[in-house]
Amino acid sequence: MFRAVLTAAAAVALVIGGAAPATAAPSSVPGAPTSVRVTGAADSATVTWGLPKSGAKVTSWRVTVSPAQQQPDAGVDRLPAGARSDRFGNLTASTAYTFSVRAVGTRGTGKAVSVRYTAPGSVQTVQSLFALDGAGSVVRFPTSGTSAPTTIAPNAAGFTADDVGDVFVPSADRTSIVMYPAGGAAARTVATGLRLTADLRSDVAGNLYWVDSVSGAITKLPVSGAAPTAIIPSAGSGWAVGRDGTVSAVTFGTQGAATKVVSVSPTGVRTTRSIPETGYRIFAAVIADGGGNLYVNYLSTGASGASGWVLLAKGSSELVSAESRIGFTYAATNGRALVSAKSAGWCAAPSEGSPGGCTADKTITSLSSRTADGTTTEQTTSGVTAQGRGVWIGAADEAGNLFFDVSAGPTTGLWRLDAAGGVAQRLSAGQFSRLLVI
Repeated sequence: MFRAVLTAAAAVALVIGGAAPATAAPSSVPGAPTSVRVTGAADSATVTWGLPKSGAKVTSWRVTVSPAQQQPDAGVDRLPAGARSDRFGNLTASTAYTFSVRAVGTRGTGKAVSVRYTAPGSVQTVQSLFALDGAGSVVRFPTSGTSAPTTIAPNAAGFTADDVGDVFVPSADRTSIVMYPAGGAAARTVATGLRLTADLRSDVAGNLYWVDSVSGAITKLPVSGAAPTAIIPSAGSGWAVGRDGTVSAVTFGTQGAATKVVSVSPTGVRTTRSIPETGYRIFAAVIADGGGNLYVNYLSTGASGASGWVLLAKGSSELVSAESRIGFTYAATNGRALVSAKSAGWCAAPSEGSPGGCTADKTITSLSSRTADGTTTEQTTSGVTAQGRGVWIGAADEAGNLFFDVSAGPTTGLWRLDAAGGVAQRLSAGQFSRLLVI
């Protein structure tokens, strides 16, 4: 994740077997990489290396981490020949990790050199909120809401950001992806000859995803520099990418027909689920957490105008309610939970619109966090009013703070609800879309 590190620990690395092994690999494969080192801070570590001193020409690199929990692609990164470093995020505090680097040639793989690193036991970090402003520029806010936004990229119809805060936007003709580096270096094109839509997405490893504008397939551009690959043939009614790299496409049935869910795990395992439906609701949106779980928003097919969120847990074929009551709702996921803000009142659409009917109290009075196992916490809030019916998706950080845009009503603007509850904080009176916390 892109973070301003408040507490950091330098790496204490042990090179297993040495940085420059004395025994060269056979000439048919590359030799062992040299000068292998690891440095780390907060919940990430960066491995660096040099070219082998002997052996065949290097065509690519294979870098692995163990243990591989929470790592995309089972902890295996495949990088192009020109690579000399690899970054791993989402490390677990106080855990000892082994990173191994191997050179790959046309006839095989050379000897690995490994280094060890122990993640610090206690690290305090801060994430950032990214969004599109009213002028179509990508801006970045601190999630604390304590300062004005910084403009990152102009004229962006859509965008995403990777684990270190690099921002990616589609070119105006939707054939290239342009990267704006986190450190402020000049923008550069990272891929061309593509068929993009504006809706770019990413996972914690930095792989990029979009729906092919011609075929409709969900497509992945690996962070390794490999060619784009179609992951799922169709995005269905809606699609989601979890921070762990799980990609899912949901196709909702109509008139009681079954809902189809296709998911591809970070290791490439594909599963297809058929979910029985009741026929009284239709698909509206789908979002994912960091553990392979999906949260699906539905709209009632009746006149009430009701909407809500249901959970489709990893490996399950059952939709389970993720809310305790109906209300006007703003919601998002972080790595572990559905975070939602809900109004005090709610009225069925006909009643709310008729003379003498009920008048809903649209004040946002609660903020809840619900994990896939059903663990729920709820806090009392005040200070912001929902705009009414609709599917309102914001962004949530790992601390459980919720960010959302209100485009109508008495409290328009970009808002932050603290995970501990209390009075809402207005970050800006302007309008923002495509909120993303990294």
